[in-house]
Formats: sequence, structure tokens, C-alpha cells
Amino acid sequence: MSESNPTMTKHSVGLLAQLDHQFAAIELLPNELLPTVVTLSGGDLTTRCQSIALLRSQLLAAEEISLPCPWLPEVIQQEIATSIKASGVARYCKDNPEVTDALLSDLLVKLESLQLQTSTLSRQLAIIAEKEALEQLRLELEAIQQQRRSSKKQKHLALNDAQRLDIKIQAELNAWIQLANSAGGQLFKLPSIWSERLEIWQELEGVFTDLGLVTGLGWDLSQEMFQSHGWMNLVRLQKIVKQIPQLREVIETLGRMKDTEGEPIIEEIISRMSMTFRHDVEITTPLVPMETKGITRSDSINRMLPQEAAFFGHPVLKKLWHARRAEHALLSYAVEGTEMVTQLTEQEQDVKESHSGNKLNRNRGPMIVCLDTSGSMTGTPENVAKALVLQCISVAKKEKRACFVYLFGSKGEVKEMELTPDKAGLEQMILFLSMSFGGGTDVEGPLNMALERSDEKQWQQADILLVSDGEFTVSSGLSRKIKNRKEQRAMSVHGVVIGDSLSPMDKICDPLHLFSSWLDLQNNKH
Repeated sequence: MSESNPTMTKHSVGLLAQLDHQFAAIELLPNELLPTVVTLSGGDLTTRCQSIALLRSQLLAAEEISLPCPWLPEVIQQEIATSIKASGVARYCKDNPEVTDALLSDLLVKLESLQLQTSTLSRQLAIIAEKEALEQLRLELEAIQQQRRSSKKQKHLALNDAQRLDIKIQAELNAWIQLANSAGGQLFKLPSIWSERLEIWQELEGVFTDLGLVTGLGWDLSQEMFQSHGWMNLVRLQKIVKQIPQLREVIETLGRMKDTEGEPIIEEIISRMSMTFRHDVEITTPLVPMETKGITRSDSINRMLPQEAAFFGHPVLKKLWHARRAEHALLSYAVEGTEMVTQLTEQEQDVKESHSGNKLNRNRGPMIVCLDTSGSMTGTPENVAKALVLQCISVAKKEKRACFVYLFGSKGEVKEMELTPDKAGLEQMILFLSMSFGGGTDVEGPLNMALERSDEKQWQQADILLVSDGEFTVSSGLSRKIKNRKEQRAMSVHGVVIGDSLSPMDKICDPLHLFSSWLDLQNNKH
């Protein structure tokens, strides 16, 4: 058996380790990006995979974008990062691999095209630079020969490898700079499809922000479901809602006020009180002769100097002494000492008192909506009805109120739908927004079902909203049931007339809402 060559073995192990390192880098990328990254020119495969994987993770985590392509000049890497930020797409990439990979794929395709242009341009610039360098070298040699007065023929001039490498690197940089300058800051501009996507996402984001649903649901606005026709109806219907602000006013009047006990709380009551404090203070006073401190003027006979006593014994100067004493002007020994005195101070303080209990919540009750989806509602009434449902879920989310909808048409055609501000509730609403209205009108079934639901404990504080064009009949039995609920529980049946026919809705609905501005939407296309 022949012995193996140690050199060959080490080479094989090193080659395998290099391949393992490259394959480990490839595993960092999703399958959608692998073909583009592998075939991308510039840098080695490991560097490309690692840098693109890092950029992808930064986009998914909404982190600051670092220089993304180490094999490119730094100024071009900054151009890529700036283009991503300026496009406005980056914030839609958070936690959304589909959008992130699509963005990176388009950027890499753009980068490959630019690198091909740069390669051609840099070769041309390198040839020109080499000629200039050789000409400069020839002139320098001629100058040296003239100084030496030599007539020796010049040898063949050539640049060394280091000089050629420097020229190549500088030519590549100049080529990128020329492309960037000619593009006017739009070197890595994304394809037009991204502008269309951004416009849609921003419109939807505006609608959802108005409805107060984006933060509460935590949905990403770039998911596939937003491409459906139903989701795009949100934008159109939100414009109608803004044109008819009375829609929100109607919905906000539904549901009677109710007080409910909320979460347990400890209430702190702070009051200001005036308090008197007694404390001892050591003060310095001349009334306590503890030590002599110098000379002063006073009326004290005990402490006056001997020369003042000489004035007192003189028959004429005695009068001057009395005058000086009266003026406290006798030269005297200054004495002082300390004593403790009690002082009273008055201060205002905040006094806290704690009381336990439950928080009182005062909110409006639930909403029950009966929505006419008959054929007579086709057109403008249909748009207003759908906008009303859109506003219902907005109010339900913001005010944490329950909302139940009955969609009715002909007799026996009643569809129940509870609007909840979550994914399931929104999907039901989107399904409704995609519906087309048709059939006759039978109001008995849905109103009876709504009255039965209002008898349930959860819905006893609810009011009913009937939305229709008024093209139906009302039986005396239904009118009697509504009257009994009004007398027993003070329930209200609000009516919204989408049209100009008040009867028979005025018999069962109080209040009845009719807005002439709704009719102005007849020829308005959304």
C-alpha cells in the first residue's frame, strides 16, 4: 500500500474547509435570493452572502442600515443605504420577509446591471490612465537624460503590477462616481412597481390610522390580503366617510350610557393643611454678657469706659455725659453671648389619604345595526351603507363597544355579522364590502331578531339602528314590540334614511336621520 502525500492531504483539507465556509454562508440566505447573490459579480461568494444576509436581517428588524456591499466603494454603499431609506419601503419590511426579499431582489438586479456598466467604463478609464502614466514616465526619463546629457536610447517603458492595480482601483471608483453623478442621486432608484405599492400601502395605512385599527391589531400593511378588491374598497369608502361626518355622529348616539365597575384601584386624595412647628434656635445677643468683643456705643453705665465716668464727675461736662447717654453714644465695652429661644413656624403641607375601590367606567352601550341590502339600495345608498359599517367598526374599536349587524334583503334572507376589532371581524367586514346588493326588502325578520338579541343581558343597553331607503312595510305587531321595548328599557330605534322617503320608517324610528348631503354622492365616483 502506497503512503499518501502529506502536502496533498493538507491541501485537500484546506479546500474542503473553504467549501464548508462558503456553503455555511449560502445557508444564511433564503432560496429566493440565492441565484441573484451567487451570480452577482464583485467580491467573493462568502462576503456577498454574509453582507446581503446582514442587510436582510437589518430590514426585518427595522434597524439602522450599515454599509451593505463591502466590495463596492464606500460612497456607493452609502448611496444604496440612502436610496433604501428615501424610498419609504424600509418600514414596510419589518417582520415581513416577502417584502424584504422582493426589495433586495430588485436592488441586486439593479446592482448587477450597474456593475456591468461600471466594468466597461472602468476598463476604458484604466486604459486612458495607463497611457497617461506611461507618458508621464517617459517625460520624466527624458528630463533625467537631459540633465545627465546622455544620448542613450530609452528602453521599453512599462508599469509594474502595483501601479496597474492602483490605476485599476482608481478607475473603478471614478466609473462609479461618473454613474452616480449622471444619475443625479437616482442611481439605485427602485422600479416603478414599488411606487405603486407604496401608494396603495400608504392609502391603506391612512385609512387604518383613521379607524384606529393599525396599532391595536399589529398587522403589517404589506401582506397579500391587502391586494384584494375588498381591502381596496376601504380607501374609497373612507373618502365617503370623510364627506359625510354625520355618519359618526349617528353611530355615537347609539347605546345608552352605562356605569360599570372597572379594575380595582387605590385612590389617593391629596389635601393641603397648615401645620405649626415648634423648634429651639440658638441666637447671638448682646443681652447675655458672656464675652467682650471690643468697643461700641451704648447707654449702659455698667459697661462704659473710665473716660466716660470722668465726664460724669465734672460739674460742666456732666450735662454732656447725660446727652451722650440719651443718644446711646457712650463709649462702652461690647459684649455678647448666646441663648436658646423657642420659635414657632407655620407651613403648608400636602397630606395624602388612600381609599380603595373600583374604577368607574362610563361608556355607551352596544350597537345593533339592521342594514338593508336589497336591490333598491344599489348605487349611492349601497356605498353609504358600506361606509356606515366601516364607521361602526371604527367606533367599536375606539370606544370598546360591541357591535352586531344584521344584513337583510327579501324574506328569510338575513345574515348575522358581529363586528369585532380583530382579524376575524375585519375579514368579515371586508367580505361584506365586496358584496353586491340585490333582492326585495323584508324588515320584519331582522328587526325581530334584533329585538330578541337586545333582551340578552350583554345587549340590554344596546340601541338599534335601521339603515334603509324606506321601501318596505311595517306590521302593527312589530310596531307594538318596539313600543314595549321603548317603555320597558328606554331602548331607542334610530333610523337612517338613504333617500327621500320618510315613511314608514318614521313610524318605528325615533330619532330619524335624513341628510340631504348624502344625495350629492349620486354622481360622485369613488
